[in-house]
Amino acid sequence: MPPVTSGVRSLGWMSRGACRQADPALFFPVSAVAGPAARQAEVAKAVCGPCAVRANCLAYALEARPEGIWGGTTFDERRAERRRPHRRRASAQSLGVVSAALPGDDVRAAGQPVLGPADG
Repeated sequence: MPPVTSGVRSLGWMSRGACRQADPALFFPVSAVAGPAARQAEVAKAVCGPCAVRANCLAYALEARPEGIWGGTTFDERRAERRRPHRRRASAQSLGVVSAALPGDDVRAAGQPVLGPADG
């Protein structure tokens, strides 16, 4: 596992990931470009879709930069997102929301708002 970096204070959310019930190899396709590996990546992303800790997982992946499918994205998708100019602003906002949720690790399903302490 890649080292935990500054913005990711707790990895307790990992034990609640939807992926815990799946074969770990599913999340590490040889390639996500074409053929069977692309289908494998899509199946892995489908597991991530309804996951309650998807936001935490994606924040971790954006910071720690591990290989594989994390937070419903491939390594290449995350790398492309990091290169986009708007990424700094949008990522800082989403990472702030995720960081606000980390102390209690109370993260809602993907697409649901996550309230920080000030939103209580």
